[in-house]
Amino acid sequence: MISFQSAATIPRLTGAKAAHTARSQTGSNRALTFCSSLVGTRVVAKPRGEPERKQFFVAASKMKTRKAAAKRYKVTASGKVLHRRPGKAHLNGPKPTTRKARLSHLRQVGTSQLSLVAATMPYSKIKRV
Repeated sequence: MISFQSAATIPRLTGAKAAHTARSQTGSNRALTFCSSLVGTRVVAKPRGEPERKQFFVAASKMKTRKAAAKRYKVTASGKVLHRRPGKAHLNGPKPTTRKARLSHLRQVGTSQLSLVAATMPYSKIKRV
């Protein structure tokens, strides 16, 4: 079984040099992929005959905010999470004005989705129910 070193010893190389270094460290012919940042993938040790598996890892104990979620949700001062209503991006001509006005207002995220949103934004002040 291949044992990986700590995150501090993972090479920060790119291209052919990174693949060569990875092969020499693991003693394997498989090239490992590395990112220039602290996030990347690595090949997990496998029994013979099974396909290769890649495992996602973050080399530091650092939580990262999902930027797509941060743009879609607004956290109020009291900890509520608001989101836009769907259905007003296009084809608005035949929709009544009252419906378009209703779709313009922000709405609170439901309690069943709150834990999922909170996981994508670890440093926000979301009031967990």
